[in-house]
Amino acid sequence: MENNYEYGRHLLLESFKLFIEKFELPKKLNVSLVGGSDEEPELAVLKKLGYEINLTKYGIEHYEVFCDLNENNDLEKIDVDLLICSNVLEHIWNVENFFENINKLSSKETLIYINCPKSNMEHGSPEYYSAGYAKEFLTKNLEFKDFTILKSGEVGTERYYKSIHLLQAWYTKKEVEAKYRFKENTLSYKLKHLMKLYNLGHYLSLSRASNDSHDSAFMTNSYVFAKK
Repeated sequence: MENNYEYGRHLLLESFKLFIEKFELPKKLNVSLVGGSDEEPELAVLKKLGYEINLTKYGIEHYEVFCDLNENNDLEKIDVDLLICSNVLEHIWNVENFFENINKLSSKETLIYINCPKSNMEHGSPEYYSAGYAKEFLTKNLEFKDFTILKSGEVGTERYYKSIHLLQAWYTKKEVEAKYRFKENTLSYKLKHLMKLYNLGHYLSLSRASNDSHDSAFMTNSYVFAKK
């Protein structure tokens, strides 16, 4: 998996790839992208797996169909094999309408994939309304709309969680695995940086933090796959 995405997205992409590899989808794939752009990494994963993508984009920025997810939109039904909504929900204030729009864009043949932060820093202001949602929040709202949950989960590690909340930074896989040790910086840079006591505290906290992904207290991202 590509390593230049922030670590939470990297972990989500691994989960996405593992699920899609086991799920039967047509090779000529009708994909609805709700929020986001042509550069979404899930699309790159699908292409690497050999899918030919027919893409329709919904949103308020990069779109073919204008769709403000805070509104209850009148949306035309189209054939959709896979609906992807990635890192959008935290920027929506009307959650009820968000899930109703997902429902309207889906049919019985549509596989739904939604992810969002579980615990994050403020970003994308002024359209930022939540630090994140647990997987149960996603599953309960989809079940309320009569979706069947195929799989849900959370990803993250203590080290990545602390890098977000101590440093207000989204580190990549490479940076997280480096344990905040500045391997590519000069010795003089490291000494000047660590002379500040709070930086030294950050270093000690992150360098000793586990990168094990099994402690639910430190999950940073949630995801769900569902179908009607």
